[in-house]
Amino acid sequence: MSQTIKRFWKEVSVVLSEASPGHEVRLDGRAFRLPGGHPLILHSSALAEAIADEWRAIAPGEAFRTAELPLTQMAGTQIERVALDRDQIIGGLMAYGESDLLCYRASGGLGREQDTLFDPVLEVFSTRYGVSPPVTRSLLPLSVGADLHEVLTRILTGFDDAALTCAAICAPATGSLILAIGLAEGWIESAQASLMASVEERYQMQQWGEDDALLQEIERSGVDIAEAVRFLALSREQS
Repeated sequence: MSQTIKRFWKEVSVVLSEASPGHEVRLDGRAFRLPGGHPLILHSSALAEAIADEWRAIAPGEAFRTAELPLTQMAGTQIERVALDRDQIIGGLMAYGESDLLCYRASGGLGREQDTLFDPVLEVFSTRYGVSPPVTRSLLPLSVGADLHEVLTRILTGFDDAALTCAAICAPATGSLILAIGLAEGWIESAQASLMASVEERYQMQQWGEDDALLQEIERSGVDIAEAVRFLALSREQS
């Protein structure tokens, strides 16, 4: 949950942690504690510095919402949720695999746009993993076969905590576990995923006119996807 607070610190620093291996973000020399009480310690110095820059960018005395610190929030999710209960996170992600955006298509003009955007992604997935996700134009739910279920589980189990955090953000933002996997593995670009995630909404607006609230929602989802990919990239850097 996002909270509104005021900047109370003068200096933000990144130091080598004495408690555990990694780089610790500190405010005025004091350890910053996440909501669950864990210190903010990152394996990547690049990620730690980027998080510190988020805090430095807030003007002295200025009120801000914690939602304005996306990298901090994602690091907290990794430390206090993903790392502590990977099985629960994987189970939640598998639900998106059972109702994947890429597998449910409309008919008519929207269906043709979906085919153009979605089919190449499913082909890449099939080539990489040797299993083809089913596609339907029916309203009835698809049955995810045992082979696909096993592959999805194996992929997610093989992700490290940072990649799993990225996928946990991208799956709900796109409605697709396959897109979330592609983003975490680097074979789908964030802009491409955002385009596919919003194809139906944009098609409807072409027919009926623009909706400001819907445009803002599409933009927010795009930002979430891009920040999750950035978080993962920074997690891979060491300087």
